[in-house]
Amino acid sequence: MKLSNEIKDVLSNFQGINSNIALGEDNGVIRTMSTSKTLMAKANLKFESPYPFGIYDLSEFIACLNMFDDPTLSFDDDKKFVKITDGVTSFQYYFSDIDILTVPTNDINLDCKDLQFTLTDEELNKLRKASSTLKTSQLSVRKTSMGGEFIECVVVDKQNPTSNQFTMNIANCSINTNAEFDCVFDINNFKFKPAAEYVFGIDKKQVALIKAGNTDYWVALDKTTTFKES
Repeated sequence: MKLSNEIKDVLSNFQGINSNIALGEDNGVIRTMSTSKTLMAKANLKFESPYPFGIYDLSEFIACLNMFDDPTLSFDDDKKFVKITDGVTSFQYYFSDIDILTVPTNDINLDCKDLQFTLTDEELNKLRKASSTLKTSQLSVRKTSMGGEFIECVVVDKQNPTSNQFTMNIANCSINTNAEFDCVFDINNFKFKPAAEYVFGIDKKQVALIKAGNTDYWVALDKTTTFKES
């Protein structure tokens, strides 16, 4: 078995979310979830192995793969290990019991269409840099005073009324609720793979779905989030 570059990229991204992963389940769908369960991700790709298996330390597994330019994976008939080889040298890498790993088993079934907006890679990086500069990880998404279909993304410390803040106005959005909203993200959960743009959809049940290329991310909003129906 060979791994495509797309799958390698997804695994590299997912190692930053959780070191545990189960592969080969649910027709090969690749999923992961943070240990805090505030971030879940699913790649719309298939990892086609002969049977499901668990990896306890994904970073170590990827490091083994990266020892070779074009490795082949051969799976043990007794479902205990995978052999990673270039034909000359090899790793024998043992699986972990999936039952002891922190892994998701299902998607989150919410439309996440109460508020929708798109950020470019440049815009998202500006918000991350502002977060680092102001030393706060909170990002508030709310309506602007401009009216119409505009929102603003504000990097701010919500616990400090005199906090310095960075504001970015976003016109590329769709507001599908009459509620007054203040959706608060923890930017530390923005562990998305690189993409040209990121399509955000927010549900009033305080969950956001972010689409980045071939990967979907579900992020739980901060407890300070408000949706007030008018």
